[in-house]
Formats: sequence, structure tokens, C-alpha cells
Amino acid sequence: MSKARAVSKRRAAVTVAAGATVLTMVAANGSAAFADHKSAATGAQIQQIHAIKPMYDVGVHVGTAKTSAAAVTGLKVFSKTVTDGGSFTYRMVGKDPTVVQATPATSVKTALVPVIIHFSNGLTWDPTLGDTCDATSAVTRTMNSPMVKKRTWTFGGTSVGKGQYSDAFQRASFYTQTKPTGINPGYHVNLAFTQLPAVTINVPNADAAFGTITCGNGHYAGVEINWLDNYIQTTLLPQLATQGYGPKTLPLFLLGNVVEYDTAPGNCCILGYHNALSTASSAQTYSVSMYDNTSLFAGSGDVSVLSHEIAEWMDDPFTDNPTKPWGNIGQVSGCQGNLEVGDPLSGTVFTQTMNGKAYHLQELAFVSWFYHQSPSTGVNGWYSNGGAFTTAAAPCP
Repeated sequence: MSKARAVSKRRAAVTVAAGATVLTMVAANGSAAFADHKSAATGAQIQQIHAIKPMYDVGVHVGTAKTSAAAVTGLKVFSKTVTDGGSFTYRMVGKDPTVVQATPATSVKTALVPVIIHFSNGLTWDPTLGDTCDATSAVTRTMNSPMVKKRTWTFGGTSVGKGQYSDAFQRASFYTQTKPTGINPGYHVNLAFTQLPAVTINVPNADAAFGTITCGNGHYAGVEINWLDNYIQTTLLPQLATQGYGPKTLPLFLLGNVVEYDTAPGNCCILGYHNALSTASSAQTYSVSMYDNTSLFAGSGDVSVLSHEIAEWMDDPFTDNPTKPWGNIGQVSGCQGNLEVGDPLSGTVFTQTMNGKAYHLQELAFVSWFYHQSPSTGVNGWYSNGGAFTTAAAPCP
């Protein structure tokens, strides 16, 4: 199976806790390759990347392959063309909320795959087990979170109905159509979750690194992202396909206190990403997220990364939805031109208590923010679900 290997990476500085160690490579004998280096000062900066995107697939432009593949695979998406100083066509998961739908709700079969990371030095990160970070496991917390369980949501005093957080966000983004008096009040994009057995990945020393935290096994892990993504594409996705989780479904790979880095540990830390593996006849979307107990990353905690990535998968499933350039906001330094709804508000989180746990969820940008729609189709006339954005994206030169 051919795989997408070229990736485009977006980086932004994120603050780590004072005195936290930077990632240390694992040596060939399983020990540390060099002594831990302490951060020099409070507020030391590392690099964060929230998403990677395939650009080319063995010489074939991925956008071309995915366009034909979407019709073949059956992942339910709709396509919309908007005018914003030019013509832009985007695809999102679900049915078109701007057109009257007889049955406006969509359900996507979703596999939550816990990933156990094991290093040759004996360190292991298992999201199915509780530890001193939290006696309840990352998997249990996630399955009991607003990303999986439904609840009634109110944004700025306006109810958007009952659903999972990503569903509530989408209803809020198209509130003109989904409100009780709109053309599709029953609109939903539901994820039908199944928790699958954990898979174990033994990471080679050349692609493994770790740093220090104060709970769990005392460390957080770093895995080189290109090695990990290749392993997912060539090993885990084919295995899932034999279990009925193919291109019509969404595999979500959940890590516990495990980040990725790009090529070298200094290019850290990637907390999650979504991607699409394309060939001429199929397009498999998937996502990787860390459940975060590290306390290292400002604006991150428990399922905040998952909230970022699921929403971005829903609104940009094939990672190729174009927009006018925007940037210098959230995790984006400089300009980018895509419909990644989490990036402009990375680090902006709020808490929502469910099943006795105060979960951290990231605020997200509405479609109207990207395409400069006035008035916004969003709830309260806003351009993000928490009201951080009350106007559309500023131009980015």
C-alpha cells in the first residue's frame, strides 16, 4: 500500500513548566544517550506542532487521489463552494447543513485504539492503566468525556442541543441552519465509538526520547513522528481494516503522556495530528492524540488535544480545504491557508464537568471565520464557539 510520506508541519511556541527536562534520546543499550538537560529558565520555549498534512503520495498529488477516493470509500462528506475574494471549495464530514435534509443526522463508526508505547530502557506508557497522575486510566477518562458522551451544550447563553462536543461545535458553526427554527434543526455528526483492545508499539532507540515529569512513571515519551506515522499506515491501519475499520470509519489512536517530535528531539512537541492515507482507490482518514497529564503544556490537559483533532478531522477530513491566508494567531506564526478549526485557538481551553471530572476542551473557530461570512452563520453571530472571535479572520500578507 502506498503511503503519504511528505508532510507539511505547522509550529508554534508553547510554554513548559519551570525546570522540566527536554527530551533525551534513548541509547543503543537502552540507557540515556546523554545526561538530562534542564530548561535554563522559567518560561523556556519548546516547539509544538498540532497537525501534520500529507502533500505527496509516491509522486502523485494527494489532493487528486483523495478526490476520486472519497466517492469510492463512502466516508460521508459534503462539498461546498464559497466566494471570498475568490472561489473556495471545501469538504466536511456529514451532510450539507445549508440544504434541507430529510434525515440530517450522520453517524461515523469510530474506533478508539489505545496505544501502549514501550522503550528498550524499560519505560512504558500504557493509557489503559491508572497511575499516580490519575488513578483512573486515560482510556476510561476519554470514554467518559464529552468527546464520547452526549450532553446539552450552551454557548453564550444559547442552547445548541444535545450531543458530543464536536457535534455541538458543528451545530454551533452552522447555527443559522441548525437552530430550532432553522432548516435542519435535527442536524448532527455523531461518532459511534467502540473501544478496541490496546496495541503495543516497541519503538526503536533511534526514534525514541523521553523527558521528566512528576507523576506516572516519572517521564513523558517522545516518538519521531515520521517513524510513528509510517508504522500506523503500514501496520496498524491494515490490522484495523481486517476488523471492519476501513475508509468509511475513523480510527483514533490514543496515547498517554506521549508526544511526537520531528526528526530530532529539539523539534518537539507534537501533541496530536490528523491525516489521510490515499491511493487511487481509497482514502483512510485517522488521527493521533495524546491524553495529557504532564502539566507541561500551557493550554492543554486531558482531552483538549482530542477535541482539537476530532474537530479538524470533521471540518477538513482530507487535509486539503483551502482558505484565504490567515495567521499570526493561536499556534500559527506566519500565514497558512487552510480550514483547520483548532489552530487559530490552540491553547484557548475551557472546562466542562462530566462524570465527576472537569475536562479541558479547546475552543474552535467557525467556518464563517475562515471565509469572512457576514453575518456569521455561527451561534450568537460569533466566529468561534466560546466567543473569543467576534469578527472574521484578519488578512495575512
